[in-house]
Amino acid sequence: MEFRYETSFPNNGWLFNRMNGFFNDFEPQAGSSNIRPVVDVVEDNSGYHFYFDMPGLKNDSVDLRVENGTLTMTAERKRPEWSKESAVHFSERHYGTIRRSFALPKDANHEGIHASYKDGVLEVTVEKRPEARPVKIQIN
Repeated sequence: MEFRYETSFPNNGWLFNRMNGFFNDFEPQAGSSNIRPVVDVVEDNSGYHFYFDMPGLKNDSVDLRVENGTLTMTAERKRPEWSKESAVHFSERHYGTIRRSFALPKDANHEGIHASYKDGVLEVTVEKRPEARPVKIQIN
């Protein structure tokens, strides 16, 4: 089995620099009802793709917005109501507010954001501004 942790992010003025990554590792978790879903962020020529793992949620419980250059995803996972006759022997799932925020890069088009939720994965695509995309120049 191979485990991979990508750390070679371009330094183009957004979240993925060493200092921001350092502070994100120290977000308060103990005693907090906030849940941080795991996320993959992939960049290609056309934009940035965020893949949030959020199994068991309905898409109408997810709030996705961009404010002040920050993409924020918030959702709520409610604890199931078990009957009074039930005895819970083990409970490891997390319940409460699910939240994740990312500062968008300077070349992100805040008007060109698309999202879909399927099979427990929220996919968010943030297009790059047209002027930021690479252009092949024909040589005569």
